[in-house]
Amino acid sequence: MKYLTDFEALNYHGYDWHSFAFEKEREYPQEVREWAGDYGIEKRGEREIASPIRAFLDHLFYTIRFMKLVPTYRIEDLLFSDEEEKEILQKVEELLEPVLNDEERELLHRWKRFNAGGNYEPVNRFLSQREAWRKKFRKNRSNDEDFRERLRKAFGL
Repeated sequence: MKYLTDFEALNYHGYDWHSFAFEKEREYPQEVREWAGDYGIEKRGEREIASPIRAFLDHLFYTIRFMKLVPTYRIEDLLFSDEEEKEILQKVEELLEPVLNDEERELLHRWKRFNAGGNYEPVNRFLSQREAWRKKFRKNRSNDEDFRERLRKAFGL
């Protein structure tokens, strides 16, 4: 069964507007569906769709476990209600933290400090990874004007 989560599910529920949230066919490792059991999963026909809270928790889990990065979104960035924010923080403690190893827990703690209003603490990358990123972004900079034009067309600006 197809599982819709992360920003795709947030977009489905009306919490997000980012362009990559329209990638409804993105595949996630099965572990993203299974790490918190059936908590927050709605069945709609042939699909399973994460509730907004579960989708955000899946985002945290996926970013930490598979990308080995500190998540870059605060809860407030997605306009959750106060009750939803409290539930997310509660489920981070109850569900997410126990399934992470020590290294991943450190990334989660960095995100918690960031979410609470602290400075963003990115994970340290190896020199080779930094060089790869520099090359990737240098290539894309030549397309900045093209990208801006596509945004103008997409949003009618």
